[in-house]
Amino acid sequence: MSAYYTKVIPVNPFCRVDAQTARTVQRYLEEHMMAMSVEIEMQEHPAFIDCGGYLEKIACPFCGSELSDWWAEAMDEAAGETGLFASLDAMRLPCCGRYASLKDLCYTAPCGFACTAFILLHPRKQLEGYHLREVERLLGTQVSVIESRI
Repeated sequence: MSAYYTKVIPVNPFCRVDAQTARTVQRYLEEHMMAMSVEIEMQEHPAFIDCGGYLEKIACPFCGSELSDWWAEAMDEAAGETGLFASLDAMRLPCCGRYASLKDLCYTAPCGFACTAFILLHPRKQLEGYHLREVERLLGTQVSVIESRI
């Protein structure tokens, strides 16, 4: 049986959330999303927040070329031993020679990078616009939603 997650992350990968605010957002999501659990993941540096089995393609944002093979090596190099990203600087892309950050690549389905992630296991409701606006209000920043299947 596969697990289904909805992940809510700040749009800014380097946005850090204090523990009290994170707990407030967690309680809000627990009360409104009817998930089996709502976990908080917090790191000093951004982690890659993936879409699991929904990932179909990673492409160049400029020419659309497939970058999956290059991406795996670039991720390993950028993350190092910690698996976290101290920087997300632009890199030269092998396809067209232009520069883009790993966060700016075209992920099909959406993925992201974040220091803080709220992870809902098997939510029984979809995050509606008003839920997202409230989470953004509580956090004081814009958020992205990543659907994930493992």
